[in-house]
Amino acid sequence: MKTTRNIALLFALLSYGLVSAQEPTVRITLTVDTNALGDDRKAPGGCTYTVVPADRIVINDPNDPKAFTIQVNESDVIEWQGITTTGGDVRMKKINFIKGTQIFDSNPVRGRNSNGKEKIKAKPNRRTPPGKDFEYSITFKPDGFQTYQIDPRIRVGTQ
Repeated sequence: MKTTRNIALLFALLSYGLVSAQEPTVRITLTVDTNALGDDRKAPGGCTYTVVPADRIVINDPNDPKAFTIQVNESDVIEWQGITTTGGDVRMKKINFIKGTQIFDSNPVRGRNSNGKEKIKAKPNRRTPPGKDFEYSITFKPDGFQTYQIDPRIRVGTQ
């Protein structure tokens, strides 16, 4: 009886440790209206963002996707994924540092296949000064289209 209780207690402690060790994820979904992309690969139209959790959004103007800014913590994992307005796949190819504070350990951060979709996952490094913007170029490719780039921002630390 005592052994069963000790095993149950050990299992509960290990489970708690695994759950508490998981890092929070900020998921950014880029939604692309392929009818509004246009011909300028560095200034595509028809791009909007959704963020979970939504309280991480600082700026999200649907008329100016370059102004998009999120606020994350050092402990957050940031995941970018994409979809078209018709439900098609958008492959997230890479993120390149442009200006401000370079918050990731590698440049570029490349997309990887996850459950059949190409996504990008990255975590800010510990040397990131709080409250400064990081401007980056995200390269994406909707199915059946060429690659496009968009330049949103990330801010690390509290508001």
